[in-house]
Amino acid sequence: MRARAPQYPRGLNRNAGSTSGKRPAIKRPAISKAGGASLVLLAILFWVIFYQNLPSNFGLNAVVTPENLGPEVTTANVQDRIIKMCMLAMSIFVMATRWSLTRAVAKGLNIGFAAFMVLIPLSAVWSFDSAATILRFISLIAIVLVCFAISLVGWHRHRLQQLTIPPLMFILVVSLLLGMVFPDRITELGDDLSQKGAWHGITLTKNQFGMAASLGVIICANRWLAREGRTSWAIVGAVIAFVGLILSRSNTSLLATMICLSFMVLVMRVPVVKQRYSTHVVFTIAGILLAYELVIQDVIPGAHTLMAPIRAMTGKDGSLSGRTIIWDIVKQHIQAAPYLGTGYGAYWLGATPESPSYVFVYTMYFYPSESHNGYLEIVNDMGYLGLLCLAAFLISYMRQGLELMRTDRSQAALYLALLFQQLVMNMSESEWFARDSVFTIVILGVTCMSRALHESRLHVQAAIPARK
Repeated sequence: MRARAPQYPRGLNRNAGSTSGKRPAIKRPAISKAGGASLVLLAILFWVIFYQNLPSNFGLNAVVTPENLGPEVTTANVQDRIIKMCMLAMSIFVMATRWSLTRAVAKGLNIGFAAFMVLIPLSAVWSFDSAATILRFISLIAIVLVCFAISLVGWHRHRLQQLTIPPLMFILVVSLLLGMVFPDRITELGDDLSQKGAWHGITLTKNQFGMAASLGVIICANRWLAREGRTSWAIVGAVIAFVGLILSRSNTSLLATMICLSFMVLVMRVPVVKQRYSTHVVFTIAGILLAYELVIQDVIPGAHTLMAPIRAMTGKDGSLSGRTIIWDIVKQHIQAAPYLGTGYGAYWLGATPESPSYVFVYTMYFYPSESHNGYLEIVNDMGYLGLLCLAAFLISYMRQGLELMRTDRSQAALYLALLFQQLVMNMSESEWFARDSVFTIVILGVTCMSRALHESRLHVQAAIPARK
Protein backbone atom coordinates (compact mmCIF):
# COMPACT_ATOMS: atom_id res chain seq x y z
CA MET A 1 0.00 0.00 0.00
CA ARG A 2 1.52 3.32 -1.09
CA ALA A 3 0.92 6.77 0.29
CA ARG A 4 -0.52 9.00 -2.39
CA ALA A 5 2.08 11.54 -3.41
CA PRO A 6 1.09 15.20 -3.39
CA GLN A 7 1.71 17.16 -6.60
CA TYR A 8 5.03 18.86 -6.05
CA PRO A 9 6.03 21.85 -8.15
CA ARG A 10 9.09 21.71 -10.36
CA GLY A 11 12.27 22.17 -8.36
CA LEU A 12 11.00 20.59 -5.15
CA ASN A 13 13.15 17.53 -4.36
CA ARG A 14 10.86 14.70 -3.29
CA ASN A 15 13.65 12.49 -1.94
CA ALA A 16 15.92 14.79 -0.06
CA GLY A 17 13.28 17.09 1.35
CA SER A 18 14.87 20.22 -0.07
CA THR A 19 14.50 22.39 -3.15
CA SER A 20 16.89 22.52 -6.07
CA GLY A 21 17.36 26.15 -5.29
CA LYS A 22 15.93 28.08 -2.42
CA ARG A 23 13.08 26.76 -0.36
CA PRO A 24 9.76 28.46 -1.01
CA ALA A 25 9.51 31.57 1.08
CA ILE A 26 7.22 30.61 3.90
CA LYS A 27 7.19 32.70 6.99
CA ARG A 28 7.96 30.50 9.99
CA PRO A 29 5.37 30.84 12.74
CA ALA A 30 6.76 33.32 15.21
CA ILE A 31 6.52 32.71 18.91
CA SER A 32 5.04 35.68 20.67
CA LYS A 33 5.67 36.33 24.34
CA ALA A 34 2.34 34.72 25.16
CA GLY A 35 3.14 31.80 22.85
CA GLY A 36 6.57 31.39 24.42
CA ALA A 37 5.04 31.32 27.89
CA SER A 38 2.49 28.74 26.73
CA LEU A 39 5.23 26.55 25.29
CA VAL A 40 7.22 26.71 28.52
CA LEU A 41 4.19 25.73 30.59
CA LEU A 42 3.33 22.91 28.22
CA ALA A 43 6.92 21.67 28.27
CA ILE A 44 6.87 21.60 32.08
CA LEU A 45 3.61 19.64 32.06
CA PHE A 46 5.09 17.26 29.48
CA TRP A 47 8.17 16.65 31.65
CA VAL A 48 5.98 16.10 34.70
CA ILE A 49 4.67 12.97 32.96
CA PHE A 50 8.17 11.50 33.10
CA TYR A 51 8.50 12.45 36.76
CA GLN A 52 5.18 10.79 37.59
CA ASN A 53 6.37 7.54 36.05
CA LEU A 54 9.49 7.39 38.22
CA PRO A 55 9.28 5.52 41.53
CA SER A 56 9.05 7.67 44.63
CA ASN A 57 12.56 6.68 45.77
CA PHE A 58 13.99 7.06 42.23
CA GLY A 59 14.48 3.34 41.93
CA LEU A 60 16.98 2.96 44.76
CA ASN A 61 16.46 -0.46 46.30
CA ALA A 62 13.05 -0.52 44.63
CA VAL A 63 10.83 -3.54 45.11
CA VAL A 64 8.21 -4.10 42.42
CA THR A 65 4.71 -4.22 43.87
CA PRO A 66 1.30 -3.38 42.40
CA GLU A 67 1.31 -0.19 44.42
CA ASN A 68 4.53 1.31 42.99
CA LEU A 69 4.08 0.58 39.30
CA GLY A 70 3.44 4.22 38.51
CA PRO A 71 0.35 6.42 38.46
CA GLU A 72 -1.83 3.75 36.83
CA VAL A 73 -4.10 3.05 39.76
CA THR A 74 -7.85 3.38 40.02
CA THR A 75 -7.84 6.04 42.72
CA ALA A 76 -5.95 9.23 42.01
CA ASN A 77 -4.44 11.29 44.78
CA VAL A 78 -4.89 15.03 45.07
CA GLN A 79 -1.56 15.85 43.43
CA ASP A 80 -2.27 13.75 40.37
CA ARG A 81 -5.72 15.28 40.01
CA ILE A 82 -4.33 18.80 40.16
CA ILE A 83 -1.72 17.94 37.52
CA LYS A 84 -4.35 16.41 35.23
CA MET A 85 -6.60 19.45 35.64
CA CYS A 86 -3.69 21.76 34.75
CA MET A 87 -2.85 19.66 31.71
CA LEU A 88 -6.44 19.70 30.48
CA ALA A 89 -6.98 23.40 31.19
CA MET A 90 -3.72 24.54 29.58
CA SER A 91 -4.22 22.37 26.51
CA ILE A 92 -7.80 23.52 25.97
CA PHE A 93 -6.72 27.15 26.34
CA VAL A 94 -4.00 26.77 23.70
CA MET A 95 -6.36 25.01 21.28
CA ALA A 96 -9.12 27.55 21.80
CA THR A 97 -6.81 30.51 21.14
CA ARG A 98 -5.51 28.85 17.95
CA TRP A 99 -8.76 27.35 16.78
CA SER A 100 -8.23 27.60 13.01
CA LEU A 101 -4.81 25.94 13.32
CA THR A 102 -6.25 23.36 15.71
CA ARG A 103 -8.87 22.36 13.15
CA ALA A 104 -6.32 22.21 10.32
CA VAL A 105 -3.87 20.01 12.23
CA ALA A 106 -6.64 17.81 13.68
CA LYS A 107 -7.91 17.04 10.17
CA GLY A 108 -4.56 15.43 9.38
CA LEU A 109 -4.34 13.44 12.62
CA ASN A 110 -3.75 9.69 12.40
CA ILE A 111 -7.18 8.15 11.77
CA GLY A 112 -6.47 5.05 13.85
CA PHE A 113 -5.27 7.22 16.73
CA ALA A 114 -8.48 9.27 16.56
CA ALA A 115 -10.51 6.04 16.50
CA PHE A 116 -8.85 4.94 19.74
CA MET A 117 -9.72 8.24 21.38
CA VAL A 118 -13.37 7.41 20.64
CA LEU A 119 -13.26 3.69 21.39
CA ILE A 120 -11.49 3.95 24.76
CA PRO A 121 -14.14 6.07 26.56
CA LEU A 122 -16.87 4.15 24.75
CA SER A 123 -15.53 0.92 26.24
CA ALA A 124 -16.64 2.19 29.66
CA VAL A 125 -20.17 1.18 28.62
CA TRP A 126 -19.28 -2.54 28.74
CA SER A 127 -16.24 -2.30 31.04
CA PHE A 128 -15.77 -4.56 34.09
CA ASP A 129 -15.11 -1.35 36.01
CA SER A 130 -16.46 1.74 34.26
CA ALA A 131 -14.98 4.10 36.84
CA ALA A 132 -11.49 2.69 36.31
CA THR A 133 -11.86 2.95 32.54
CA ILE A 134 -13.00 6.58 32.68
CA LEU A 135 -10.28 7.53 35.17
CA ARG A 136 -7.57 5.98 33.05
CA PHE A 137 -8.96 7.55 29.91
CA ILE A 138 -8.79 10.96 31.58
CA SER A 139 -5.10 10.32 32.30
CA LEU A 140 -4.52 9.33 28.68
CA ILE A 141 -6.50 12.19 27.11
CA ALA A 142 -4.65 14.69 29.32
CA ILE A 143 -1.36 13.42 27.86
CA VAL A 144 -2.79 13.47 24.32
CA LEU A 145 -4.06 17.04 24.62
CA VAL A 146 -0.77 18.29 26.05
CA CYS A 147 1.12 16.71 23.13
CA PHE A 148 -1.37 18.12 20.64
CA ALA A 149 -1.15 21.61 22.16
CA ILE A 150 2.66 21.44 22.02
CA SER A 151 2.45 20.95 18.26
CA LEU A 152 0.38 24.14 17.92
CA VAL A 153 2.68 26.65 19.62
CA GLY A 154 5.36 28.31 17.50
CA TRP A 155 6.17 25.30 15.34
CA HIS A 156 9.70 23.94 14.96
CA ARG A 157 10.42 20.77 12.99
CA HIS A 158 12.63 19.48 15.82
CA ARG A 159 9.94 19.98 18.43
CA LEU A 160 9.93 16.28 19.39
CA GLN A 161 13.68 16.27 20.05
CA GLN A 162 13.48 19.55 21.95
CA LEU A 163 10.91 18.13 24.37
CA THR A 164 12.11 14.54 24.77
CA ILE A 165 15.90 14.75 25.00
CA PRO A 166 15.99 16.64 28.36
CA PRO A 167 13.93 14.11 30.40
CA LEU A 168 15.56 11.11 28.73
CA MET A 169 19.06 12.44 29.37
CA PHE A 170 18.09 13.27 32.95
CA ILE A 171 17.04 9.67 33.58
CA LEU A 172 20.15 8.24 31.91
CA VAL A 173 22.77 10.62 33.35
CA VAL A 174 21.41 10.49 36.91
CA SER A 175 21.21 6.71 36.69
CA LEU A 176 24.82 6.45 35.54
CA LEU A 177 26.05 8.83 38.23
CA LEU A 178 24.18 6.98 40.98
CA GLY A 179 25.45 3.71 39.58
CA MET A 180 29.02 4.85 40.04
CA VAL A 181 28.37 5.68 43.69
CA PHE A 182 25.76 3.05 44.65
CA PRO A 183 26.07 0.24 42.07
CA ASP A 184 24.26 -2.26 44.29
CA ARG A 185 21.22 -0.01 44.67
CA ILE A 186 20.35 0.47 41.01
CA THR A 187 20.70 -3.15 39.87
CA GLU A 188 18.10 -5.91 39.56
CA LEU A 189 17.75 -8.52 42.29
CA GLY A 190 17.32 -11.56 40.01
CA ASP A 191 20.03 -14.17 39.42
CA ASP A 192 19.20 -15.42 35.90
CA LEU A 193 21.30 -14.43 32.91
CA SER A 194 19.01 -11.62 31.77
CA GLN A 195 18.71 -10.02 35.24
CA LYS A 196 22.02 -10.67 36.98
CA GLY A 197 23.92 -7.39 37.12
CA ALA A 198 21.28 -5.59 35.04
CA TRP A 199 20.65 -1.93 35.86
CA HIS A 200 17.22 -0.44 36.38
CA GLY A 201 18.69 2.99 37.08
CA ILE A 202 16.28 5.44 38.68
CA THR A 203 13.37 3.69 36.99
CA LEU A 204 11.54 0.75 38.51
CA THR A 205 12.68 -2.08 36.23
CA LYS A 206 15.48 -2.83 33.80
CA ASN A 207 12.98 -2.95 30.92
CA GLN A 208 11.83 0.61 31.64
CA PHE A 209 15.44 1.76 31.83
CA GLY A 210 16.24 -0.12 28.63
CA MET A 211 13.34 1.48 26.75
CA ALA A 212 14.41 4.97 27.85
CA ALA A 213 17.99 4.25 26.77
CA SER A 214 16.77 2.85 23.44
CA LEU A 215 14.80 6.02 22.72
CA GLY A 216 17.83 8.11 23.64
CA VAL A 217 20.04 6.23 21.18
CA ILE A 218 17.46 6.48 18.37
CA ILE A 219 16.80 10.20 18.78
CA CYS A 220 20.47 11.18 19.13
CA ALA A 221 21.60 8.91 16.29
CA ASN A 222 18.96 10.45 14.04
CA ARG A 223 20.34 13.91 14.79
CA TRP A 224 23.85 12.71 13.95
CA LEU A 225 22.78 11.00 10.71
CA ALA A 226 20.92 14.15 9.65
CA ARG A 227 24.07 16.22 10.18
CA GLU A 228 22.01 19.03 11.65
CA GLY A 229 23.18 21.31 14.43
CA ARG A 230 26.06 20.32 16.68
CA THR A 231 26.64 16.68 15.85
CA SER A 232 29.16 16.40 18.69
CA TRP A 233 26.34 16.74 21.22
CA ALA A 234 24.34 14.14 19.35
CA ILE A 235 27.28 11.73 19.52
CA VAL A 236 27.75 12.33 23.25
CA GLY A 237 24.04 11.75 23.87
CA ALA A 238 24.05 8.58 21.78
CA VAL A 239 27.07 7.21 23.67
CA ILE A 240 25.47 7.92 27.06
CA ALA A 241 22.23 6.29 25.97
CA PHE A 242 24.01 3.27 24.49
CA VAL A 243 25.95 2.73 27.73
CA GLY A 244 22.64 2.77 29.61
CA LEU A 245 21.17 0.34 27.07
CA ILE A 246 24.00 -2.15 27.55
CA LEU A 247 23.87 -1.86 31.35
CA SER A 248 20.11 -2.50 31.34
CA ARG A 249 20.70 -5.91 29.73
CA SER A 250 17.30 -5.52 28.08
CA ASN A 251 17.64 -7.73 25.01
CA THR A 252 14.31 -6.59 23.55
CA SER A 253 15.35 -2.93 23.78
CA LEU A 254 18.71 -3.74 22.23
CA LEU A 255 17.02 -5.59 19.35
CA ALA A 256 14.60 -2.69 18.80
CA THR A 257 17.47 -0.20 18.78
CA MET A 258 19.50 -2.16 16.24
CA ILE A 259 16.50 -2.46 13.91
CA CYS A 260 15.75 1.26 14.18
CA LEU A 261 19.38 2.29 13.61
CA SER A 262 19.61 0.02 10.56
CA PHE A 263 16.41 1.50 9.18
CA MET A 264 17.56 5.10 9.65
CA VAL A 265 20.93 4.40 8.01
CA LEU A 266 19.18 2.81 5.02
CA VAL A 267 16.67 5.59 4.36
CA MET A 268 18.95 8.50 5.30
CA ARG A 269 22.41 7.51 4.05
CA VAL A 270 22.07 4.86 1.31
CA PRO A 271 21.41 6.66 -2.01
CA VAL A 272 19.63 3.84 -3.84
CA VAL A 273 17.21 3.33 -0.95
CA LYS A 274 16.58 7.07 -0.65
CA GLN A 275 15.77 7.34 -4.34
CA ARG A 276 13.70 4.22 -4.95
CA TYR A 277 13.09 1.87 -2.08
CA SER A 278 12.09 3.81 1.05
CA THR A 279 8.49 2.62 0.84
CA HIS A 280 9.60 -0.98 0.33
CA VAL A 281 11.92 -0.83 3.35
CA VAL A 282 9.23 0.63 5.61
CA PHE A 283 6.56 -1.93 4.80
CA THR A 284 9.04 -4.82 4.73
CA ILE A 285 10.32 -4.09 8.24
CA ALA A 286 6.80 -3.60 9.59
CA GLY A 287 5.61 -6.79 7.90
CA ILE A 288 8.47 -8.86 9.29
CA LEU A 289 7.95 -7.57 12.82
CA LEU A 290 4.20 -8.20 12.74
CA ALA A 291 4.75 -11.68 11.28
CA TYR A 292 7.23 -12.37 14.07
CA GLU A 293 4.60 -11.36 16.62
CA LEU A 294 2.14 -13.81 15.03
CA VAL A 295 4.71 -16.59 15.31
CA ILE A 296 5.38 -15.80 18.97
CA GLN A 297 1.66 -16.00 19.71
CA ASP A 298 1.35 -19.31 17.82
CA VAL A 299 -1.00 -17.76 15.24
CA ILE A 300 1.60 -18.93 12.69
CA PRO A 301 3.21 -22.33 13.52
CA GLY A 302 6.89 -22.51 14.39
CA ALA A 303 7.18 -20.61 17.66
CA HIS A 304 9.17 -23.28 19.49
CA THR A 305 11.78 -23.58 16.72
CA LEU A 306 12.02 -19.81 16.21
CA MET A 307 12.42 -18.96 19.89
CA ALA A 308 15.02 -21.65 20.69
CA PRO A 309 18.12 -19.65 19.59
CA ILE A 310 16.76 -16.49 21.24
CA ARG A 311 16.30 -18.29 24.56
CA ALA A 312 19.83 -19.66 24.27
CA MET A 313 21.31 -16.20 23.71
CA THR A 314 19.33 -14.45 26.43
CA GLY A 315 19.37 -17.18 29.04
CA LYS A 316 15.58 -17.18 29.32
CA ASP A 317 13.65 -20.36 30.02
CA GLY A 318 10.97 -21.86 27.79
CA SER A 319 8.34 -19.54 29.27
CA LEU A 320 10.38 -16.39 28.42
CA SER A 321 10.65 -15.46 32.11
CA GLY A 322 7.01 -16.41 32.71
CA ARG A 323 5.60 -14.39 29.81
CA THR A 324 4.09 -17.34 27.95
CA ILE A 325 2.19 -18.33 31.10
CA ILE A 326 0.85 -14.78 31.40
CA TRP A 327 -0.15 -14.82 27.72
CA ASP A 328 -2.04 -18.09 28.10
CA ILE A 329 -4.05 -16.77 31.05
CA VAL A 330 -4.84 -13.51 29.26
CA LYS A 331 -5.91 -15.44 26.14
CA GLN A 332 -8.33 -17.47 28.26
CA HIS A 333 -9.80 -14.23 29.62
CA ILE A 334 -10.13 -12.79 26.11
CA GLN A 335 -12.51 -15.61 25.20
CA ALA A 336 -15.11 -14.11 27.55
CA ALA A 337 -15.47 -10.99 25.36
CA PRO A 338 -13.42 -11.41 22.17
CA TYR A 339 -15.05 -8.70 20.05
CA LEU A 340 -15.32 -5.70 22.39
CA GLY A 341 -13.06 -6.67 25.29
CA THR A 342 -13.71 -5.93 28.93
CA GLY A 343 -12.92 -2.21 29.00
CA TYR A 344 -9.78 -0.11 28.73
CA GLY A 345 -7.65 -0.59 31.85
CA ALA A 346 -10.37 -2.57 33.63
CA TYR A 347 -8.49 -5.86 33.89
CA TRP A 348 -5.34 -4.89 35.79
CA LEU A 349 -6.99 -3.24 38.80
CA GLY A 350 -4.47 -4.49 41.36
CA ALA A 351 -3.69 -7.59 43.40
CA THR A 352 -7.04 -7.62 45.17
CA PRO A 353 -9.78 -10.29 45.06
CA GLU A 354 -12.12 -7.80 43.36
CA SER A 355 -9.82 -7.53 40.35
CA PRO A 356 -10.34 -9.95 37.42
CA SER A 357 -6.53 -10.24 37.18
CA TYR A 358 -6.27 -11.57 40.74
CA VAL A 359 -6.04 -15.03 39.16
CA PHE A 360 -2.29 -14.43 38.72
CA VAL A 361 -1.74 -14.22 42.47
CA TYR A 362 -2.78 -17.79 43.14
CA THR A 363 -1.68 -19.14 39.73
CA MET A 364 1.82 -17.66 39.46
CA TYR A 365 2.26 -16.38 43.05
CA PHE A 366 3.03 -12.87 41.87
CA TYR A 367 1.19 -10.02 40.15
CA PRO A 368 2.59 -9.03 36.71
CA SER A 369 0.41 -5.86 36.42
CA GLU A 370 0.30 -6.13 32.60
CA SER A 371 -0.04 -8.71 29.82
CA HIS A 372 3.60 -8.24 28.78
CA ASN A 373 2.39 -8.04 25.20
CA GLY A 374 0.81 -4.90 23.80
CA TYR A 375 -1.21 -6.67 21.14
CA LEU A 376 -2.82 -9.03 23.66
CA GLU A 377 -3.46 -6.08 25.97
CA ILE A 378 -5.38 -4.28 23.23
CA VAL A 379 -7.53 -7.34 22.47
CA ASN A 380 -8.11 -7.98 26.16
CA ASP A 381 -9.24 -4.41 26.78
CA MET A 382 -11.05 -3.56 23.54
CA GLY A 383 -11.42 -6.84 21.68
CA TYR A 384 -10.90 -7.44 17.99
CA LEU A 385 -12.42 -4.02 17.38
CA GLY A 386 -9.46 -2.53 19.24
CA LEU A 387 -7.07 -4.66 17.19
CA LEU A 388 -8.71 -3.31 14.03
CA CYS A 389 -8.15 0.25 15.29
CA LEU A 390 -4.52 -0.63 16.01
CA ALA A 391 -4.10 -1.87 12.43
CA ALA A 392 -5.58 1.41 11.17
CA PHE A 393 -3.21 3.32 13.47
CA LEU A 394 -0.14 1.47 12.14
CA ILE A 395 -1.10 1.82 8.46
CA SER A 396 -1.98 5.50 8.82
CA TYR A 397 1.25 6.16 10.74
CA MET A 398 3.38 4.57 8.02
CA ARG A 399 1.53 6.36 5.22
CA GLN A 400 1.99 9.72 6.95
CA GLY A 401 5.65 8.97 7.62
CA LEU A 402 6.24 8.17 3.95
CA GLU A 403 4.42 11.33 2.87
CA LEU A 404 6.55 13.46 5.19
CA MET A 405 9.68 11.71 3.92
CA ARG A 406 9.25 13.50 0.61
CA THR A 407 9.89 16.88 2.21
CA ASP A 408 11.66 16.13 5.51
CA ARG A 409 13.46 12.80 5.32
CA SER A 410 15.33 12.97 8.62
CA GLN A 411 12.26 13.75 10.73
CA ALA A 412 10.15 11.18 8.92
CA ALA A 413 12.85 8.56 9.54
CA LEU A 414 12.77 9.41 13.24
CA TYR A 415 8.98 9.16 13.50
CA LEU A 416 9.00 5.81 11.69
CA ALA A 417 11.86 4.53 13.85
CA LEU A 418 9.75 5.30 16.94
CA LEU A 419 7.00 3.14 15.45
CA PHE A 420 9.37 0.25 14.75
CA GLN A 421 10.70 0.48 18.30
CA GLN A 422 7.14 0.10 19.56
CA LEU A 423 6.43 -2.83 17.23
CA VAL A 424 9.34 -4.67 18.85
CA MET A 425 8.79 -3.59 22.45
CA ASN A 426 5.13 -4.60 22.41
CA MET A 427 6.15 -8.20 21.84
CA SER A 428 7.20 -8.40 25.48
CA GLU A 429 5.76 -5.26 27.12
CA SER A 430 2.31 -3.65 27.03
CA GLU A 431 2.99 -0.22 25.57
CA TRP A 432 0.25 0.46 23.03
CA PHE A 433 -1.77 3.39 24.39
CA ALA A 434 -0.24 3.03 27.82
CA ARG A 435 -0.09 6.05 30.09
CA ASP A 436 3.68 5.95 30.59
CA SER A 437 6.71 7.94 29.47
CA VAL A 438 7.56 5.72 26.49
CA PHE A 439 4.22 5.92 24.73
CA THR A 440 3.96 9.60 25.64
CA ILE A 441 6.88 10.15 23.25
CA VAL A 442 5.01 8.20 20.55
CA ILE A 443 1.92 10.36 21.13
CA LEU A 444 4.05 13.47 20.72
CA GLY A 445 5.40 11.93 17.51
CA VAL A 446 1.84 11.43 16.22
CA THR A 447 0.83 15.04 16.88
CA CYS A 448 4.11 16.55 15.65
CA MET A 449 3.94 14.52 12.43
CA SER A 450 0.43 15.84 11.82
CA ARG A 451 1.67 19.41 12.26
CA ALA A 452 4.74 18.75 10.09
CA LEU A 453 2.54 17.46 7.28
CA HIS A 454 0.34 20.55 7.59
CA GLU A 455 3.43 22.78 7.25
CA SER A 456 4.72 20.68 4.36
CA ARG A 457 1.48 21.09 2.45
CA LEU A 458 1.62 24.85 3.01
CA HIS A 459 5.14 24.89 1.54
CA VAL A 460 3.94 22.96 -1.50
CA GLN A 461 0.98 25.30 -2.04
CA ALA A 462 3.22 28.35 -1.73
CA ALA A 463 5.64 26.95 -4.29
CA ILE A 464 2.93 26.47 -6.93
CA PRO A 465 2.84 29.55 -9.16
CA ALA A 466 -0.42 31.47 -8.95
CA ARG A 467 -2.64 30.79 -11.94
CA LYS A 468 -3.45 33.76 -14.07
